[in-house]
Amino acid sequence: LMGQRSSSKFIPNLYGYCSVGVMMDFMPEGNMHDYIKGARISARESKSGNSINESEKILRPVDRLKIAIHIATSVADLHGDDESMPSFFHNDICCHQYLFQDGLFKLNDFNYAKAILVKHGGQSSKQGKELCLRSSFGMRLWKGRSLEEHQKSLNPSDPSGYRPDKIDVWMMGNVIYIILTDLYTFEFPKPLSTKEATAELVAGRRSAYPGHIANSTDPAYVAIKKALDMCWTQDWRERPSAREVSNYLMRKLREITG
Repeated sequence: LMGQRSSSKFIPNLYGYCSVGVMMDFMPEGNMHDYIKGARISARESKSGNSINESEKILRPVDRLKIAIHIATSVADLHGDDESMPSFFHNDICCHQYLFQDGLFKLNDFNYAKAILVKHGGQSSKQGKELCLRSSFGMRLWKGRSLEEHQKSLNPSDPSGYRPDKIDVWMMGNVIYIILTDLYTFEFPKPLSTKEATAELVAGRRSAYPGHIANSTDPAYVAIKKALDMCWTQDWRERPSAREVSNYLMRKLREITG
C-alpha cells in the first residue's frame, strides 16, 4: 500500500513502518479536525450574528470546493486507477485522518486499510474476476460510519456483503459535509445520538444543511451538494466511485474559475 500510493500528492510520503509505527513527512500544520475546531470557535466568538458572512470569512465557497476535491481525489488515488477493480480501501475515513501540508489536505492513517480481494472465475481475463464483498468492517459504530454499517446494526444476521470501496465513498461524503458546513453529521438542527442517526439513515434521510447553504445558488455550494448526493446514494450498487466524484468536482471548479 505504501509503495504504490505515496506517489499521490493527496497521500503523505511514507518511508517505512514497523507494526503501527510509520515514518513519514513531518506535518506540523495539523489536521482537518484542527481546522474544524478553529472554524467553530471563530463562529461562536463572532458578535455579528450574520451566519452567511461569518461562514464565508472563515473559508470561501470556492475554497470549500477545492478541499472537497482534496478529499475525493485522495480516496480515488487510494482505490487505484481501475474503477472496476479497486486495489485498497481505507475503512476509517474521517476528518481526523486528513493532515495539512503545503496547502493540501492529505489522507493519512492506514491502520485499518485492507487490500480488496478478488475471486478468480477460472478465466485469465478481467471478466473472470469478481470483487469479494464484505459484510463486516471491524469498527465501532458511530454517526460518521457508512449507511451499510448502520443497516447491519439493525439486522446483524443479514448475510449481504458490500463493495468495500463504496463504503469509503459514503464516509468520504461525511467529511465533505463537514467541510461544507463546519458541522458534524446529524448535528443540525439538533444533535442526534448514534441510534437516532441510524434510524434517519436507514429511512433515507440525510444530515440537514444550514439555511445559508441549503438556499444558496453559489455554484461552488451547488457542486458540493451534488457531490454529497453522489456519495450518499442509498444503494451502494448505484453509488459512484471516488474517481467519478473527484472528476465531477474538478469539472465544476474549472467551470467556476475558468
